[in-house]
Amino acid sequence: MTSANRWAVKSNRIIDGTNGPVLNDGVVVVEGNRIVSVGPQSTTVLPRGVNAFDAGDRTIMPGMIDAHVHMLSTGGNSGGDESRAMNDQQATLQGAKNSLLALKSGLTTVRDCGDRNFLSLTLRDSIASGQIPGPRMLCSGPVITTTAGQLWWNSVECDTTDDLRRAVRTLVKNGVDFIKMMGSGGNATPGSNPEASQYDAEGYHAVADDAHRMGKKVAVHVHGVEAIRMAVNAGMDTLEHVPFRSDGTIKYNDQIVQDIVDNGLIVSLAMPATWYRLTEADMRDTRTHPGHLWETRYDTIRRMHAAGVKLVVSSDQGSTGTRIDELPLLAEFLVNDVGLPTSDVIYGMTGLSAEALGMEDQVGTLEPNKLADIVIVDGDPLADIGTLKSVQKVIKDGQTVASDGAIILPPSKQ
Repeated sequence: MTSANRWAVKSNRIIDGTNGPVLNDGVVVVEGNRIVSVGPQSTTVLPRGVNAFDAGDRTIMPGMIDAHVHMLSTGGNSGGDESRAMNDQQATLQGAKNSLLALKSGLTTVRDCGDRNFLSLTLRDSIASGQIPGPRMLCSGPVITTTAGQLWWNSVECDTTDDLRRAVRTLVKNGVDFIKMMGSGGNATPGSNPEASQYDAEGYHAVADDAHRMGKKVAVHVHGVEAIRMAVNAGMDTLEHVPFRSDGTIKYNDQIVQDIVDNGLIVSLAMPATWYRLTEADMRDTRTHPGHLWETRYDTIRRMHAAGVKLVVSSDQGSTGTRIDELPLLAEFLVNDVGLPTSDVIYGMTGLSAEALGMEDQVGTLEPNKLADIVIVDGDPLADIGTLKSVQKVIKDGQTVASDGAIILPPSKQ
């Protein structure tokens, strides 16, 4: 199907990733690694010699994007401890394993939000050069945090504004695609405080201003209300998590949410399975994941959606109990349990995720001149979001890379 330079695929149903209407009885025409056209079968004239593969009642959609992953981590129930125990060689092999799992699940692009020793960049470049199969990767390298702050063991520790500027510049010098800043403490680091900001307003502005000066976006981890407020005021590009924690509970803030909307900022939910699948008995430390906050956070998601916040569906893969191939489980939860519209959830893992990554002109939607990243799933995700777990074929850059759960290696160049 994808061996020729030109090919096409047709289906009873095409979801193009723009959050627009479904195209029934449509066809996608590809040349090389780019989409040439997407339109109705009845009016699309195929190039001479090109026959369209018929996907029948399966759904054609863009390759899925997970905008918050940690490719070098296991995602086991004790994922943090497991990851800290690995040496660099083991972490790199874990990343290679996750790359294969990602492709099979329909992920063609991921954003890695924190690694160790820039190893994710090696993985990124190995995938890009064709050495190993995997999704297209954007990488932050090590995160920026305070001394003893969230994820300090895999970070650039910064305590002053000068430290922060130097860290941004050093990360860019080492070839990162974007900057990841730990604005608050977090559950993964005992002794850090998820409710308190790790930096003052000047620190947030220093990171945002210097990163933007060098053409890099900033993703900022924020749990507490004040950290969220300062990140919004500094113009951070994506806000990660955003549960509005304060004084042992969750305190939704209408003004902050309105500021997020007015400034066109994106909230990347980055919801590990701990929040919606594991019971407290499954977790090693229930103190850091208080169950009484769970449903309260779900209500903040509903309210942010209703207020018009751009919500990216992201998994925080590598965190406790969350594997790289489980983004469809989060989508299913957001539809069936939180109550978000199915179309918005699919948009949040395709077109909107591409915008969050700054790649909206390349991936995330099925449109002419975009890269031919295409997933074919059994059934209709708009009728049953659970069908996203049934990926039949994955196409990346115009080449079939996975089919029926098996990775397809490209022909040898030798």
